[in-house]
Amino acid sequence: MSRIFWTITLLLVLSGVARAEPEAALGEGRELFIARCSSCHSVDYIEMHARFGTRALWESQVTKMRNAYKAPMSDEDAKVIVDYLVRQYGPARTDLGQRTTPSNSISKTSVAPGLITGGAPRSP
Repeated sequence: MSRIFWTITLLLVLSGVARAEPEAALGEGRELFIARCSSCHSVDYIEMHARFGTRALWESQVTKMRNAYKAPMSDEDAKVIVDYLVRQYGPARTDLGQRTTPSNSISKTSVAPGLITGGAPRSP
C-alpha cells in the first residue's frame, strides 16, 4: 500500500481516533444488558456515568428507557439490568481495574506511565 495510507493510519492510531470500543464488564446480567441496552448505548456511555451510578440513578435511567423510548424489557429484565449496572458500574466500582472485562481479565500490561491497557488510570 501507499506510504500516505500507512502514515494516515499510524496518525489515527496514535491519536486514539481508531481505538477499539470497550466491552461490557463481565458479571451476572451482562448478556441481558448487551441484548437490551447496547443497541443504543456504547459501554463508553455507561462508563461515563459510572461514578454517579447509584441504584437510584440506574433505576431511573432504566425506567426512562422503558417508558420514554420503549426499550424492550420486562420488569424482571429491568431488575436484572439495574442489579448488573449497580454491581459493575456503581460509584464504588469506578476504577476499571476493579472490574472484570474480557479485555482486562487477561492482562494489565502497562502501555504508558500511569495507564493500563484500555487507557484507564491506575490507582495510586
